[in-house]
This record gives sequence, structure tokens and C-alpha cells, in this order.
Amino acid sequence: MEAQLLEVRQLAAKNIAGLSTTLEFFPYFKLNNSAVVRDLMKLVKGEPIAAHDALSSLINLCVDSDFIAVMDNEDFLYDLILLIVLPQNVLADLCCMLLNNLSEANSVASKLVADISRSTTRTTAAPAPSVPSAPTTPTTPPTSSSSSSAAPTTKLKTHYLDNLLEVFVRGEGKRYNPSATFDFLGGVLANVAMTSAGASWFRGRTGVDGAIRLSKMVVFCEHENKIRRAAAIATVKNAAFDAEGHELLLTDTELNLLPYILLPLSGPEEYTDEEMDGMPDELQLLEDTKTREPEPKLRTSLVETLLLFTATRKGRDVLRAKKVYPVVQKLHLAEQDAGVQDAIERLVQMLCRDEEADDAKDRAALLLPAAKRVKVDPRDLVIEEVADDSDDEMEIETLV
Repeated sequence: MEAQLLEVRQLAAKNIAGLSTTLEFFPYFKLNNSAVVRDLMKLVKGEPIAAHDALSSLINLCVDSDFIAVMDNEDFLYDLILLIVLPQNVLADLCCMLLNNLSEANSVASKLVADISRSTTRTTAAPAPSVPSAPTTPTTPPTSSSSSSAAPTTKLKTHYLDNLLEVFVRGEGKRYNPSATFDFLGGVLANVAMTSAGASWFRGRTGVDGAIRLSKMVVFCEHENKIRRAAAIATVKNAAFDAEGHELLLTDTELNLLPYILLPLSGPEEYTDEEMDGMPDELQLLEDTKTREPEPKLRTSLVETLLLFTATRKGRDVLRAKKVYPVVQKLHLAEQDAGVQDAIERLVQMLCRDEEADDAKDRAALLLPAAKRVKVDPRDLVIEEVADDSDDEMEIETLV
């Protein structure tokens, strides 16, 4: 009997997944207070075949804000996070895609930053997964096994966004989970950085190893995988909208952010001794084979990140001292894309203006065209500019 019920659930989930790809069927998904959507949400934690089709359906339904509102539920978001961090979950990447789509909603991103796990009492029905040894990367943290508990009222000791950030880092090349790359988890982190609280969170230190959280993302700004690269660049740009954090972002030697922004914009050109005086060491004497970021939208985002830093006198002075101008000057000479050229010209205006004669209103007008945050869209794998707007449960105490 149980086998027959399993087959029925699998068949139903498969058929519903097919219907979820067509907008004309969406009204049926909204009947009875979106009962079908709520049933799909329950299937996500079930056996893999039905869960796969349920996740696929929910991902498709995220194009409608009504369905996002149904899934904007603390318990469901919590379940998705636990499914992502389980090291043997074959559906982890689908969970990442769904969480990415959901986190495009400000209400969901805000819940993630607020860390719902700290305000919710949950009963543990299964032990927390242990974490394997971390991969050898520039951001490798120390590891230990996570603890498990069967008692109610267990709470995460580490902000669970720290766990997601750690899985994103360790998941590169399927090193954390042989069935998942976690690339789309980067989109979740970029979406979190779109909120003011998220930008502040990235400037803080992770509960895993004490490192500045943004330092774990910036190492992917030149990654060979476009999705990871785009997520890292989007996260940096989104975090730069908060002017209160500019001093840390520009001057913290541990974070050392500027080279991560400037290297993707740099080619093999040579600099004079005067141009290199004060320039970060990482940008000097680059190999003849050095190439620039190939995607124009990503180059634009990088230049506009620098432009955001010119919102304050301190930021402009740092960019001048670090010889950003020679880098973008050579970029402009080689640049063919009109959008990138326009961003460079606005940046140069800010760097070369007479500070004594500068007018605050003129400066603000120059910045307005760049005031767009960015998100990684897994549905078409491009960078999308967005307007500036502001069953049983498993418990995991900490990722490491």
C-alpha cells in the first residue's frame, strides 16, 4: 500500500511540474488558498523523486509574487536551508535555486539576515549533518564536526547565513557535496547584500572562523564559473551602496578589497613608475597573458562599484592614492562596450574633479545612474539590473 501511495505522489508531482511551466495554469495553483503550492512545499522534504518535481514546480512558480508570499514562511525557509547544508542531499542545487528566487523578495532576504533560527523554537527529529574536511581554497576555515541534539529548543550557535556562506565556499567543484556545486547559493548571498542589514552583515565577522564575511566572497570575482563570478561581483557592488561601510571596505588590510575589483578590469598593459606608486602590489607587473572580465555587464558592475566609493571625499582620496585612475584609463582605451565606457567616464569625472570647486548636487547627479543593485538570475544565467528599493524537522547547531 505504501509503495502505491509513493507512486501516486511521484506521478502527481511529475504532472504538476509540467503544468507549472505554463502561466495559463497559474490560477488553478491559487485555488483554495494555494493548497497545491502548500502541498508541494511539504513534498520538498520527502523522497527524492517527488521532491525533485516539487522543487522544480516551486522554482517555476516564483515568477508570481502571490506564490512567493505563500513560500515566504519561516519554517519552509528553514527547511530549505537544512536541505542545502546536508552534505549528501542530491537535490541541494535545486534547493539553492529556489532559495535564490525567493530571496529576490526583500521580505525573504530580510528574514535571512534576521536569522529566523534564533527566534524559533524547534524540535529535533534527526541529528545534524557533520561537515567533511574543508577544501583547499584561499578561504579555507578550520573544521570540526557539528553537534546533534534530540532536545527541543535547540538553537543555532552560528548565524545560519554563515552556514550558507561556508557551504558556498566549500561547495566549489562539488567538494562539499558530490551531487551539488552550490553555485546558485551565491545569488542568495548577493540578494541578501541588497538589504541594508545584509550589507552590514557582510562587513561583520563570521561565527565560523572570525573572518570578515565579504572576504569569503571576493575571492570568486575572477572565478572561471560565470555564476559564481557574477554572484561575487554583485555581492560586492550591493554591499558598496551603504556609504557608512566604505571606510572598512576600502582600507581594511585583511579584506584588501580593491585588488579584487581592479584585477578583473586589468589587462596586460604596463604602467610607469609614477603610475605604480601607491598602486596595490597585486596589480603591478601582471603577466602578458592577463585578460579582463569577458562579460560587459560584469565590467560595468565593477566600475560602478568604484563609482559608489566616490560618494565620499574619503573614498575619492583612497581611490586616487591607490592609483585607480591609471587602471580605468587603460581599460577605457581597450573597452568596446558603450555601457562600460559611460561608467568609466563618470568615474573619471569624480576622480579628476576639483574638490574645492565641487558641488554636492553635481556629485549626486553623477552617481544616480549607477544606483542600481544587481542580482544573479538563475533562470537565464545573466546579470539583471534591478532598481534600488529598499512534517519532521532536523536541527543543526553549527556548520563547523
